[in-house]
Amino acid sequence: MTVITPLADRIVRAIRDRPQQFAETVDAHRDVPWPEFLRAWGEVRALNRLERDEDGRYYFKDSEPPTAN
Repeated sequence: MTVITPLADRIVRAIRDRPQQFAETVDAHRDVPWPEFLRAWGEVRALNRLERDEDGRYYFKDSEPPTAN
């Protein structure tokens, strides 16, 4: 089981709900300081489960959700 921060968990859940462009993910978290967002995005990418579709939207290649700490 992978443990991630609550912000990274929110990002994961948003992408699981609907594949999205990076810009859409950023726009949905405008209330988060940029360095904090980038750290969380790094956690999401470190899961090594993100894929991109033909339109460049991110989605997850499997369905095992990480656990927020």
